[in-house]
Amino acid sequence: MLEIFDQMVRMQGGGDMKICLESAAANDDKMLGAFIKERVGTDIFTNNTQYISLISKITLDKIANKFLNIYLKILYFLTPASIRNEIFIRTSIEERHKWAYDNFSLTRLLQEAGFREIEQMRYDTSAIDHFNEYCLDINSDGSPYKGVSSLYIEAIK
Repeated sequence: MLEIFDQMVRMQGGGDMKICLESAAANDDKMLGAFIKERVGTDIFTNNTQYISLISKITLDKIANKFLNIYLKILYFLTPASIRNEIFIRTSIEERHKWAYDNFSLTRLLQEAGFREIEQMRYDTSAIDHFNEYCLDINSDGSPYKGVSSLYIEAIK
């Protein structure tokens, strides 16, 4: 729940969760580190070239996101005002998230959109034959790509 509340009220990128994660790494908190790895799939104690390349990737991602945000702002202002708010979702700190729903809310939205046989899955289960062979939600070692807390939903339309 803390993660959801933090996303709802944060006034700066990363919010209090960022401070919590940085503190856990700085204080070598193994218990919290193990919890974080299970939740999001990232080892906060990794201190090798993989971590450095991750920092480089994050930096490149930030640069790419800046260009994307500029592009989206241009599109926003070029879009007629009558449909602007239907197309663009804005937050107070301009931070977009790749996740936004809980099982109940997403199921309801999918039903309203005409989907049926809506089922919550795990990272390692799917009605799609041989789905794990594609390594989309699962690492090659069988561990979850983004931690066990991600929401996996399958539905038919």
